[in-house]
Amino acid sequence: MATADLTRPAAVRHPADPPRPAGPMALAVGLGAVYLIWGSTYLGNRVALDSIPPLVATSARFLAAALLLFAVAALRRGPAGLLLPRRQWGGVGASGLLMVGAGSALLALGQQYVPTGLTSLLVAGMPLWVLVLRLAVGPRPSALAAVGVLGGVAGLALLFSVPTQGWHLGGMLLVVVSTMVWALGSTLSQRLHMPADHLVGTGWQMLVGGVAVAVAGVVSGELGRFRPGDVTGRSWLAWTYLMLVCTVVGFSVYTWLLRNAPIQLASTYAYVNPVVAVLLGMMVLDESLSGRQVLAGAVVLASVALVIARERPRQADGLPPGKTPVAPA
Repeated sequence: MATADLTRPAAVRHPADPPRPAGPMALAVGLGAVYLIWGSTYLGNRVALDSIPPLVATSARFLAAALLLFAVAALRRGPAGLLLPRRQWGGVGASGLLMVGAGSALLALGQQYVPTGLTSLLVAGMPLWVLVLRLAVGPRPSALAAVGVLGGVAGLALLFSVPTQGWHLGGMLLVVVSTMVWALGSTLSQRLHMPADHLVGTGWQMLVGGVAVAVAGVVSGELGRFRPGDVTGRSWLAWTYLMLVCTVVGFSVYTWLLRNAPIQLASTYAYVNPVVAVLLGMMVLDESLSGRQVLAGAVVLASVALVIARERPRQADGLPPGKTPVAPA
């Protein structure tokens, strides 16, 4: 999952921490990498799930990624830099359990039955649920952003109203619920203390979420039924790509973009990634979308673009450090 997270403001630049210069070519390469890497997440997940159970694949992916991030953070700051004060465990726990844990696990369970292109369009609506939550808990979104939410919900409803071959309502609902859970985790974490070091914070989020999904795999019996020898080389390759490229590299490039590019530019991945996912699904898995599904997806993406365009500038000033978005991946 890789979508815009409107509850987590961009890194704040302080006078003592001036922005690093980045040329147009470097920015273009960074944006292209995020578009392709996070757009390919859905394809990688689908191929990995061909022979790896969803809870096993998800928990192992995030646990391995957490260890890699901890290793990098320890090299930068020393082992003591990995420790968190007590007040930060609430934010790490909420975001890890809800976003990385429940959100990613539900997405994997749903994607067993839903084509990659359709999955990406359903996931693209995640920022809309963030805005729905803000209607209840504040700060209230702008009027135009609220219009974007209504348009996006209408687009999602249209996606559900277009049955196609292999259409699976239960799988689609799991994907949508995963985005709602992610939005809830994002909203809660914004109101709790989070680590200022983004690598350390993300590492702990992935560790907490990975452990939670692993426990679910044990309780459900999925881990006991898992046989590594039954996994195809294609699925192992896809899982490794998800863990190394989509999770570790993708997050690192996105964090660099947040510190070197305008947030409006960095946020464009939210509505470019689904287009990449749809094209990859067509080319690699021979998937297809109907004309009405394409129209519905366009409505969702246009609504997300409106929400991001209206809400990001409202969050640009006076925000605390240590709140860089941790995008779903």
